[in-house]
Amino acid sequence: MSRIRLEIESELPNVCLIAMAVHRICTFCGMDDMDAYQVELCVSEAVTNAILHAYDSRPGHIVSLLVSIGQEGMLLECGDQGKAMSAEQVMRVTHESSVVDLQRKSLREGGRGLQIIRGIMDEVAYTTNGKSHCLRMAKRFKKS
Repeated sequence: MSRIRLEIESELPNVCLIAMAVHRICTFCGMDDMDAYQVELCVSEAVTNAILHAYDSRPGHIVSLLVSIGQEGMLLECGDQGKAMSAEQVMRVTHESSVVDLQRKSLREGGRGLQIIRGIMDEVAYTTNGKSHCLRMAKRFKKS
């Protein structure tokens, strides 16, 4: 398994740096443009959420992304040391299963990122140890 660690400072203009890197990693791994874009979108949502919510938009903190690439797919782990997700947010990201849920629910503007992640990624989990928090997203490669 190959691993790549990316880190940015907690400023929104830096999100595009991780997003572009992830897109290139996905295409390097053989993903088609649509799948690469979708994974990039999920990473952008996760990193943006860390900046806006874990760090309350305060600069000077680190958001990390560990990308692990195996034969079956990739694991993306977005980490921060800010505020943890609420129990409601954890339930949304780990238990609502599809983007169709977006059409059935009226979510406030800006509240769709977790559902987008859940609908696109094959597996999503959230862990915290009280100090560090990690949103784990897995995407399996399509069989050719």
